[in-house]
Parts: sequence; C-alpha cells; structure tokens
Amino acid sequence: MAQAHISNILLVDDEQANLDALEAVLESLGQRLIRALRGEQALKCVLEQDFAVILLDVQMPGMSGIETAALIRARERSRTTPIIFLTGMMRTAEMVFSGYSAGAVDYLMKPLEPEVLRAKVAVFVELDRARHELEQEISERVRIAEQVSELNNALRQKNDDLLAANADLEAFCHSVSHDLRMPLRHIHSYISILDASASSKLNSEERRHVTTVQKAALRMTRLIDDLLAFSRIGRAAMHRQRIRMTELIDETFQDLAPDLTNRRIDWERHAIPDTVGDPQLLKQVWVNLLANAVKYTRPRDPARIEIGAEEADDEIIYYVKDNGVGFNMQYADRLFGVFQRLHTEKDFEGTGVGLANVRRIVQRHGGRTWAEGAEGRGATVYFSLPVAGNA
Repeated sequence: MAQAHISNILLVDDEQANLDALEAVLESLGQRLIRALRGEQALKCVLEQDFAVILLDVQMPGMSGIETAALIRARERSRTTPIIFLTGMMRTAEMVFSGYSAGAVDYLMKPLEPEVLRAKVAVFVELDRARHELEQEISERVRIAEQVSELNNALRQKNDDLLAANADLEAFCHSVSHDLRMPLRHIHSYISILDASASSKLNSEERRHVTTVQKAALRMTRLIDDLLAFSRIGRAAMHRQRIRMTELIDETFQDLAPDLTNRRIDWERHAIPDTVGDPQLLKQVWVNLLANAVKYTRPRDPARIEIGAEEADDEIIYYVKDNGVGFNMQYADRLFGVFQRLHTEKDFEGTGVGLANVRRIVQRHGGRTWAEGAEGRGATVYFSLPVAGNA
C-alpha cells in the first residue's frame, strides 16, 4: 500500500512563542511543520522545497511579510503556493489590499482562534494531497504510455518479423512445390517402370521393397500437398457471408460418399445453427472432422456418429461425436498440431495435418478448438464460432 503523503507547512514569525503556539495548534494534522524567524529564512525554505500553505506574519523586522510574499509569488515554482497572513495590528483596507495584491489567500487576526486556524490549514493540506495524487496518477499514466509505446514498437518489430517469415514461407512453399515434387515424381515414375518391367524377375522380398518405396513416395507427396494446403489456409483471403451450416454439411456428405461405401453408420444429426464466415474454409472444417469420424470408426459395426451444436451467449459450439477408437486424453494437446498423429499409419492412413487445418481455420474466424475422448470409447471434437453479431 502506498505511503500517505505528508505536506510541508511553513510557519513564519519573528517571535519564538508565536511559532510554538502555531505548532501546538497544527501538530494534530500530522504534517511536517517548518519554522522561519525572518523573511529571508522563509525565502530560503521556499527555494529548497514545496509547501501546502505558508502562514506568514505581516509585521517582521527587516523584510516584512508583504514583501516576503511578493518575492515568493515572483518565483515560478511557488507562484500558486497559498499564503495566509497573520497580524496583530488593526486590519485596515490599505493593509488588506496590499496583502491580497502580494498574493495572500486569507487574513487572520491575532490572537488566533485554534479551531479556525486548524480548519483553514486542513483545507490546504487536503488540496496538496489531492494535487500530489493527481501528479502521481499523471506520472503513472506517462509511465504506462511509455510502456505501451515500447510494446507497440515491439509489436511492430514482431509484425515485421512475421512479414519476413511469411516471405520465407512463400519461398519455402515455392521450393516445396517445385524442387521437392520433381524428384518425388521421378522416384514414383521409375519405381512404376521397374515394377512393370521387372516384376516377374523379382522375388517376393524384392517386390515388397518396391512396394515400400512406392508407398513412401506417395506418402511424401501427400505430406507435401498437405503442408502446402496448411500454409495456404493461413494466407488465403477471407470471404465472409451468411452460411447455412446444414447445407454445408450436406455438401460434405456428398464429398465423403466414396468413404461411406460398404459401411454401416448410424448418423444422428441435430439442429445446426447458421453462422457467418468463409464457406470454403468452413467446409474444410466439416470435411476433416467428418472424414476423421468415418475413418476412426472403421472397426465398429455399426459405427455411430453424432453431429450437433450448442448455443452459448457469445458463441456457437459445434461438435462431431463418434464411437470409434478414441484417444488418450494425456496427448490431447498434440491432437491439433501439424504432423502430430496419435495412431500409426499402419492402422489409419493420414498425414496429421487435417486437425491442424481445422484449428487454423477456426482461429481465423475468431473461434477455438478442443477435443475429448478415451481409448476404445470414441471421441468428440468441438469447434466454436462467435455468434453472428460478435463475428
């Protein structure tokens, strides 16, 4: 907790007894009381520190209170410091005019009323505390503004780095699409020629090696294609429009028709709310999720796949649930990573890019992705999208 601000109060009087009396009255305010016996001493104090209020005796030997006040007011830093004149003389209109002209905010006659004096000084102490808090707040805001400026500079640098990284990614994609695909095509072509021309001369072990090379080349081609597709998703322009999700799912079923041949699948489809987004990108989401559900329920007869949605205050949560092989929740964080697979290629084909594409597309729409499952007991994959008004 911040320490309470202590104000300085300057007491100026050429009589020690008067200074003692002033201290006795004001000590209960808990502020710092500073004494000066002459005008020159008061000016020195004002040069060294700031004051919430100055109590200044009008009649002093040498430099009078009015002269002292005029010099205090002449200094920029103390120009607005409140001055209360104390006088034991008969107050005249000329004296009052001279005092106010010198910068006084009040006149008090001796002998002083303790309660009146304490109340008047307390007002200026409170004003000084408020001024100090305002200065602190301004200082804090300046500090925060400087931090924000530094963060903005860092963000600009990060943005520049990202632009450079994207340029490198473009170059990499170009290299992948040309430099890597060409030798793979050669490998696949020559292996096919070898298989066609020399298959009868090869023993079973040699034919197995040829098949292994063919499969490896095809898998590498799929990996490259999927990597290129993943990179394009992050750079593709978004074309937002109102989407009838039910129709989008129907289109996805048409694309998946070959995978549904000779399969017994019990489909359970619930009402699916519409949304706003890019229809081509969101179709890829449904293609990946439904294709995965079909693939990983292959050992089940019949398979059960459920498609549904839940509406919350600010988002719609869509899900695809199946009774397939499931996964270990210990590795759930790997599920949406690029080339991260929880099942072997031998058991289930794939490159491990599909769910990474899903996450990237959903994130670009302002949503989130997650999954739940258990080994041998199926899985549910969720993705959320903002409601149309928040999109």
